[in-house]
Amino acid sequence: MHLRILYPILVLGMLVTSCSSQLNNQESSVIDWKNLQIDPNTSEGVCTEISSEGVDTWESTKQDFTSGLAVGFLPEDLSKPNKIARETYWVNANQHLLFNWLFWYPEGNEEPGNLRLFVLLNENQLNNALPEPGIYNDINLEKGDDKSVKVTIPPLSAGVHDVIAVGIPYPQNEPDEYGSVIVIYRRITLIVDPVPSPFRKIEFISLPAEGSVKKNDPELALELTLKKDEIDVWNWPNPWLDINMNTPTLFFALAGHQDVTNLDAPPIDPLATSFFSLLLFVDYQQIEIAPGQMALYKKVSKDIAYSRIPIEVSPLPQGKHYMLVFRIDSPGVPMCILTGNSKGRILPNSVYGKLVGIEALPPK
Repeated sequence: MHLRILYPILVLGMLVTSCSSQLNNQESSVIDWKNLQIDPNTSEGVCTEISSEGVDTWESTKQDFTSGLAVGFLPEDLSKPNKIARETYWVNANQHLLFNWLFWYPEGNEEPGNLRLFVLLNENQLNNALPEPGIYNDINLEKGDDKSVKVTIPPLSAGVHDVIAVGIPYPQNEPDEYGSVIVIYRRITLIVDPVPSPFRKIEFISLPAEGSVKKNDPELALELTLKKDEIDVWNWPNPWLDINMNTPTLFFALAGHQDVTNLDAPPIDPLATSFFSLLLFVDYQQIEIAPGQMALYKKVSKDIAYSRIPIEVSPLPQGKHYMLVFRIDSPGVPMCILTGNSKGRILPNSVYGKLVGIEALPPK
């Protein structure tokens, strides 16, 4: 059984891994206004400010849902941010921040649901951000439940910070044979002044094309494969990959260019380059995706249907393990810039996931 997820529009981080030799000597750059193909907003600052009264209330949002799952993520006290823009909040430095993660599971649902929850700050999994100790908490949802989970964000230094609250449905189920997973998330930006740039400084490494849009190759946001020169999906048709517990697991992430089409906007030139990060989790705990790196930061040009990124996981303890890979689009860019306006450019801001299974077996 799967949750049918409906998202309201609310203005409202064990193991050591190594990676096969990475693509060295590739061009790197940071994001700037030119890369995003939009003009800087010099008259009103980074984004248009709104009042706390302009933020949709949770009660009004719930009225739009008779089934599925509505999710919100808001400051506990909307009067605390210094400024508010669309899913972007200006906050004070060096203060703990409290947020309410809201869940509405209407009576129209046929069965109970459950989620495994964790929180990312600047692409790193937070420990003890949730009410129960540890890196994740589980929540059970019965029909008619209206629940709130308190989230604590640690004190922040000056700069731009990404917060992504993630829920993975039915973590007790076996992985899907295709690696499919519904990633339920709310993404916000926290800004602590002074900031020299509206963008977090991240070096993105360019990737070469393996699949080409012009050649009608499949355009892949994120897929996982065990093949070094093919695009077969993970270990299909088997949900679990059997591997010697003393053997590392080498696989490849396939990821390509992403753009967003705003049907309400006049014709806009396609986005020339898209930027993303890749994160790796084993049993829902974030681990290094490459030596000394908790995230890989990559960029691809508009003709890249997919590029191939090698990832190696160190030997795992005996037993079954869940491996989760995330792609986060445009990290380090405030959400109010990414979502733009209803008549202009909207930039990639999604979180994609693949969840697969590894069974580490004792040597024969």
